[in-house]
Amino acid sequence: MSEKREHQTFHVGFKAFIADGEKLLILQDGEGLWELPGGRTEKQEIFKPSHEILARETAEELGEQFEYTPGPIFHAWIRKPNELNEYKDKKDFCLFLVGIRCTYKSGDVVLSPEHTGFRWITKDEIESLLFENTYKEAIEKYFENSL
Repeated sequence: MSEKREHQTFHVGFKAFIADGEKLLILQDGEGLWELPGGRTEKQEIFKPSHEILARETAEELGEQFEYTPGPIFHAWIRKPNELNEYKDKKDFCLFLVGIRCTYKSGDVVLSPEHTGFRWITKDEIESLLFENTYKEAIEKYFENSL
């Protein structure tokens, strides 16, 4: 007898690995944890290119004046609920994240109310920071493949 299986449902998000030389931009959320700029797709964006969705999210989080050049998809991973994030009570919530390699062009970071800080980090700073779940591994992968 076979067991009944269900497909997992996911939200989909795009995250920007924005580099300025050897440094990578990260944002601090309201809980003090670090993550990458970007966010979830909205229902009406289903037919839009990923770079347009990412541009909307980064404009919201970094300001319209912040400019970067998007590149190829770099990495994909699943963010699961844990005790440190807002989804801790939603045990079946999963977010499928697609990371896009980007290059900083110009403009200052002007944070939205959903973030409290930002930093440009090097590989050597990763261990000293507390990341939102799964971001540490994604950022380590970025630096392993960038240097």
